[in-house]
Amino acid sequence: MDQPSTLYGHELLGRNYVIPLDVSVPCSSSSAFSTSTVVDLCSSTQHMTYSAYVTLSQRSDYSPLLGIVDGNLTYALAPMSCAMHILLAVNRFTSVYAPFRYKTIFSRKNFVTFLPAGLAGIAISILLLFYIIPCNTFGYSASYYSYIMLDCPEAGQQRPFHVARFIHVSCGVLFCFGAIVLDIATIRKLYIIKKRKTFSSKADFNIQFRFTMQSVAQNIPMFIEIVLLLLTDDSIESSVYIRIAYFLLGIFEYSTDTHFLLTRFTDFLNSTTIFIFNPEVRKYIAGHFNRVGQSHITASNSDRPQARNVH
Repeated sequence: MDQPSTLYGHELLGRNYVIPLDVSVPCSSSSAFSTSTVVDLCSSTQHMTYSAYVTLSQRSDYSPLLGIVDGNLTYALAPMSCAMHILLAVNRFTSVYAPFRYKTIFSRKNFVTFLPAGLAGIAISILLLFYIIPCNTFGYSASYYSYIMLDCPEAGQQRPFHVARFIHVSCGVLFCFGAIVLDIATIRKLYIIKKRKTFSSKADFNIQFRFTMQSVAQNIPMFIEIVLLLLTDDSIESSVYIRIAYFLLGIFEYSTDTHFLLTRFTDFLNSTTIFIFNPEVRKYIAGHFNRVGQSHITASNSDRPQARNVH
């Protein structure tokens, strides 16, 4: 029997082979989840070491070049993260709608061959657009709590193409929304499979459902964040649409504050979903803390003076 997928046809119908009418539920691809986690970890580390620090400290004595470099890293990691969320949604969708093609599409060879090259190609292509098309230099501004598009170097020069807006529309409105649609379709299919009781065990269904819900929990806040990015348009001006968005959210006086907090919330949610939807991770972390606690107790007991027997 294949390791990446579990076929139940011969178990359900008593045959020694399977047919396309049988339902197979493959396990999730650990490579996709691991890569997505690493990309999100790099993004969170970048924000923690630079943008969060300069925002909280409100320092202005650093070179503007650092803000531009930080912006380049952000727009290199963000499309990679977006691509991984889409890939995970397609992974879950394929596992329930085309289970017999799952192993061929999401094989280890394909991941090793195409995934690194694809992510690198996405990051390089996005960054090249900012430098090839004029008037698209941007960077992080601590005073505006967000990434802003710098003015054109020549007075009166018009921006021929807004690269950041293109990224926000394509990634947020099209791809992230498409990933949410795929997740909803996957949940619907899982519900149908559960009613037909074509899973070999309840544990198999729970695994599929948990991973799909984890994908939904990551895609929805990311979609909201990118919609706000599209509204702000990387501009220092607050339009009436931004004021409406701020009023509906009702958090702070400036929409840039709202955007900054929502971005950090998305990073936090991406990391905590691994803990929330995976009991194996919770068990591992709890076991680690228990071992640390036991070691401290053992060490403290060994430091105590031993009682002497008095005869």
